[in-house]
Amino acid sequence: MPDLDFPSILSDSSRSLMDYTAAMVGDDTKMFKELLDLAYRQEPPLCMRAARVADLCCERHPELIRPYLVKIVNDLPGLQDMAVKRVFMHILVRHSWVEDEEAMGKLVDILFKWLMDDTQAVAIKAYAMIILENISKVLPDLKGEMLAVLEETIPLWDSYALQSGGVRLVKRLRKSMYGHDA
Repeated sequence: MPDLDFPSILSDSSRSLMDYTAAMVGDDTKMFKELLDLAYRQEPPLCMRAARVADLCCERHPELIRPYLVKIVNDLPGLQDMAVKRVFMHILVRHSWVEDEEAMGKLVDILFKWLMDDTQAVAIKAYAMIILENISKVLPDLKGEMLAVLEETIPLWDSYALQSGGVRLVKRLRKSMYGHDA
């Protein structure tokens, strides 16, 4: 298949165009890398559109993202474009486990920091909770720290929906740790 001219193809943000482009990319690793490279350029609106297509490609072909998970984790704190950051977090919701131990520790630290950071968007905090919960299923020792952080920060969050999600997570954590809602 010939190379796709992503800057020309991604002329708008319509879902149909995103789906069409993801279908064109399929499981082609070279084109997938091109999408990620465009997302990392952080030149709106192309970066957001490229990131969104990459996310759709990951849904259809999860193996595409595996080689890039450590890079995404390492680059998350420096991402300036909020849409790209949000899309990369969405990818990590589905691919929460990073094989590299150092990167996994960095991811956990970043997520806890963002949960406690008043400047982070609601979606970033919501994704952080989901990712941490997913990781805690493999690393149960993380649950105690999650519980402490959530109990401290939930009352400070401005979003009722985020608070509600946090309270539900606290209940699940308590139940998994103590066998009841304690």
